Amino acid sequence: MPFALPKMAVLLVTFSMALVQEMAPQDPCESLHDLRMLFLDHSTLEQAKEAENAALELLATAPEKCAPLIEAHRWVSLARSADFGLNPASKLSRLNSGLNKLDSLVLRHPNLDELKALRLSVTGTAPRFLGVGEHWATDRKALNRLLKANHWARSPKYAEWMMELAEQIG
Repeated sequence: MPFALPKMAVLLVTFSMALVQEMAPQDPCESLHDLRMLFLDHSTLEQAKEAENAALELLATAPEKCAPLIEAHRWVSLARSADFGLNPASKLSRLNSGLNKLDSLVLRHPNLDELKALRLSVTGTAPRFLGVGEHWATDRKALNRLLKANHWARSPKYAEWMMELAEQIG
């Protein structure tokens, strides 16, 4: 005869599991996963603009602790939109504008390693002749700390992209 739990024990276990799930900490910055995926899917100027606009919309209701990270994704999307389009002057303008805003954000939040890693996601993929790599050493250290801590565990595809970036930059 197979072992059977009394109905009360089954109810107690089910209730306990539900309670544990309810008490588990929720990620207040859950929307960052979606922004990261939008960022990885940039393959046109329109998609880059969509990602920038999505970040802008999320900023309106973002918890204070998430706002700098969401804003950073906005500026990264603007800077990375320079990868698309044909006019070199407008491409350079988008890159510089996004990077300037991102630099300003890093200055306001110097302890947020993710901001530095995001900056590196732009400067580390930009052509070297543009001379935008002045923060590489600092940003690379920040990226390595985040990777070591498995910071992007909830966004494995993004974590893999960041790992490849770290390897590419060296």
